[in-house]
Amino acid sequence: MATAPAKQAIVDAFLAAVEAEPLRSVQVSKLIKELGINRNTFYYHFPSKYDVALYVFRTDLARFLTDAFPEYELLSAPITSEPGAQELPYYVHREIGARTLDFGDYFKTLVRCVMAKPAFYGKLFDRTEPEFRTLIEALYRPAVVKDLEFVLGGRYLPPSTFEFFANKYTTLVYETAEYYLRHSRDAEAMLDDAVNPFWNMPYEALVYELQMHSVKRPRLV
Repeated sequence: MATAPAKQAIVDAFLAAVEAEPLRSVQVSKLIKELGINRNTFYYHFPSKYDVALYVFRTDLARFLTDAFPEYELLSAPITSEPGAQELPYYVHREIGARTLDFGDYFKTLVRCVMAKPAFYGKLFDRTEPEFRTLIEALYRPAVVKDLEFVLGGRYLPPSTFEFFANKYTTLVYETAEYYLRHSRDAEAMLDDAVNPFWNMPYEALVYELQMHSVKRPRLV
C-alpha cells in the first residue's frame, strides 16, 4: 500500500471506528488487521490513535477556517511532527483595537466544524478522553500565550496570574467545542448573533479587567 493511500485508509478506518464506538475502545491492532497493514505502517504515519484524531480535527478545521477568514488573520502550524510537514491553519489573530482581539468568528467557526460531524467529534471532545484534550491544549497554548502578551501590551502580571490566564484561555477552545456537542439542539440558535452576541465575551472581559485593575511590578531589592 503506497504511503498516501495508506495514510488516508487509516484515517477513513479510524473515522468509521470512532463513529461506531467510544474513542477509548478503538484499538490500533484492530485497525491494522482490518486494513491489512503492519504496525510499522500505522506508526510511520501516526504515533497513536489520538494523533489520528488530532489529524482529522486539524484538516477539518483548516477547511472551515480557510473559508471563513482572510489568510493574513490565520495562524498555522505543522499538521504533524514530521520534518517538513504541511502547515495548516488552526487559529486566528484578529485585532480590533489597541490591545484588543476578536475571537467571536473563530469560536463560531470551531463550533460549525465539530457540528458537521457530531457523531465523530462527540466522541473526541468528551471528558473521558483526557489524552485528546491534552493534544488540543498543547497545540493551542503557545498561541494563547502570545494573545495574552498582546493584550497585556507590556503591562505587568505576576507569573502565577499569567499562568492562570494562560491555562484558562487554552482550555476555552476545548470546552467550547465540548459544550456545543453536548448541547447540539442549541447550537444552531446560538450561532445566530441576534440570539448570542457574546462569543468574544471572555476576551472582552479580560481587557476590561486589565483596564480596571493594574498590578505594580515588585520592587527589586
